[in-house]
Amino acid sequence: MRSLQIIENYLAARGCEIQKVKDHLVEFRLPGETSRTPGGRLSVARDGSLKMWHRYAEKGLAAGEPWHAAGDIRLGAKSTPAVGTHIHQLMVSNKLTALTKVPKFSSEPEQRRWYDPEQVWRSADALLQSAGFVASRLHGRYSDGTDQKPVYKLLVSKDGLATAFSFRGDIALPAPWREGRQTSDGKKTMYVTGRDLGLDGDLAPPPSSSASPRPAPAELRTTDLDLNRDTCKSWMAGVTPPTDHRHLVKGNAVLDGTELRVYPPGHRFAGTILVPMFRPDPMGGPDTLELCGAQHLMRKVAFNTDKIMAKGSHTVDAFVPLPGLDSLMKTMAADGLAPIQAWLAVADKSKPLVICEGVATGLAIQQSGAGNTLCALSSNNVMAVAKWVKQTGISDLFSGVVIATDHDIGRTEAGRLKSNAIPRALEAAKVTGFALAVPPANSQVGADARDLLGQGGPQAVRNFIASAASAAEVEKARADIFLPVKESQQASEPEFER
Repeated sequence: MRSLQIIENYLAARGCEIQKVKDHLVEFRLPGETSRTPGGRLSVARDGSLKMWHRYAEKGLAAGEPWHAAGDIRLGAKSTPAVGTHIHQLMVSNKLTALTKVPKFSSEPEQRRWYDPEQVWRSADALLQSAGFVASRLHGRYSDGTDQKPVYKLLVSKDGLATAFSFRGDIALPAPWREGRQTSDGKKTMYVTGRDLGLDGDLAPPPSSSASPRPAPAELRTTDLDLNRDTCKSWMAGVTPPTDHRHLVKGNAVLDGTELRVYPPGHRFAGTILVPMFRPDPMGGPDTLELCGAQHLMRKVAFNTDKIMAKGSHTVDAFVPLPGLDSLMKTMAADGLAPIQAWLAVADKSKPLVICEGVATGLAIQQSGAGNTLCALSSNNVMAVAKWVKQTGISDLFSGVVIATDHDIGRTEAGRLKSNAIPRALEAAKVTGFALAVPPANSQVGADARDLLGQGGPQAVRNFIASAASAAEVEKARADIFLPVKESQQASEPEFER
């Protein structure tokens, strides 16, 4: 049915996951919703009238235009507010208004502030510990000191609200904690706001995460727990790479390896550099990253390579943030999830965020002072990482975003580019509107930021990133790269200064 297709497109554009379509009813999950049963419902009547509600949203959905209040929907002994519109209104509306639950606790609009979740977490954590509760090894769980079994759990939302509840069902905390609403299974809660904690909030609202990537397929949602445990244990051993490690001295450039770790003595990979890999939370959590594997940078060449992915790693959508690895690893919970704020808190937001391919390239860019880096590990991941940065609003936190590609301009005898790295980076820049940086035309074939660092020092790398321009400008300025095949069939490679 055409109406249902319009509805599905509308929901998908807002990052929702379509769970089931039956007759004239669509079941969906909101971005970040992890409940087993999807709570969202959207029905269509014969005349094209739409009604939308969420069974777990006590105060209804915040949908914006063209939606309007449409009464309450009875759900057993409870009810939830619904919003309504007409199918034609979805067709003419161009705004991607956030589709979220109306928050349970809200203040007057002119008083709304956004608080740094990491600051709220630290303050709420200190408040609980000052009340005599002992932090457990499990992130966000606390015991009462009588035994090691967790009694309380602490949660912090994006809008600066810290909520605590007890596994025993009842809870009593001293001021400034206040009584909150019960959980869906009847547990009492107490909460504090950023203002209660004496924090300075930002009047500007945080970027909307309503357009977060849709949750990954079920087969990609599980990680190798044994690999994650080994990665965490080896990282916490705290052995930094030797300064003469193969991957730190290649290409006439000396890289600083203090951001990385090597597997400790006694480990079967002892001496190999360990690079933890992360990806957006595949269950849709906008504020968390998931440890999804590790890359090994080996001391010697084996099987014609000196870097491999650890067995069990998920490489799709994966990246390595620099700086930030140590902060993420130290704040990671037992389930392999770490707060994205642990990375953002150590990033220098006055400098651009640079999306590149390799880890060594990322180290060279960061070390030169050209910017913060997200190493996508493969040109295949550049588009996904760039879209995630754009859709989540992370791009708004930095002075700019640059997609930096290697100088992969080598051609086959037929005149085609041997690598798709530059075309993929160009397409990602077009889709996201981010700037694109390509090494200078006189660079060697395959040259990257590390090669530029070795040949011209940090300034050469800074110049490389500063040269970033729009996709259209780069395509015009570097026509030598984007020549049609028929114009370059006479040579295996274009003529460049070597």
